[in-house]
Amino acid sequence: MKNSPIDQYIQALKRELWMRGLPDSEAVEEIESHLLEAVEQGLNDGLSMPAAQEKALERFGPAKVIGASFEKERNNLMQKILLAIGVLTGLFLAYLDARPNWDDTGILAGGLLLSSGLLTLLGYRRPWLMALAVGIWIPTHDIYLSHDWRMLLVLLFPLVGAYAGWAAHLLLRKTLRPA
Repeated sequence: MKNSPIDQYIQALKRELWMRGLPDSEAVEEIESHLLEAVEQGLNDGLSMPAAQEKALERFGPAKVIGASFEKERNNLMQKILLAIGVLTGLFLAYLDARPNWDDTGILAGGLLLSSGLLTLLGYRRPWLMALAVGIWIPTHDIYLSHDWRMLLVLLFPLVGAYAGWAAHLLLRKTLRPA
């Protein structure tokens, strides 16, 4: 079935995925398999080959829509990974702060600021959540020990970093992909 509508669709899908930075040959093979099954079902239902192919392609949707759904799925995974890195970074910084022989507040403040900024610069979409993921651990520990609620002010460092990273990310996107 070379140069059939199915082959053209598969080529368009490969191109769409490649343009989005998602070259996934297994997914393309699976999609092609589903399309061929749908064509076979159409033939069994009494449709001609062109009609069965057209019906299968209509039911599946445009290649751009499929590419967008793959990109959305990848982006959701990326968001979860970045958030997990933020939590681990925050826990590491809280561990450093809790060490009895550690007394360098400037390095911790810089770590909170830079790590939350970098993670939102990399593309995390909710800067407030990243700031909490990175920064909540130190105040939580210190409030537990001293009952001093002013320690919540420590959250200002990751908040400033996260929103600065988010703004830089938006600026870069706008600069690199003009509207």
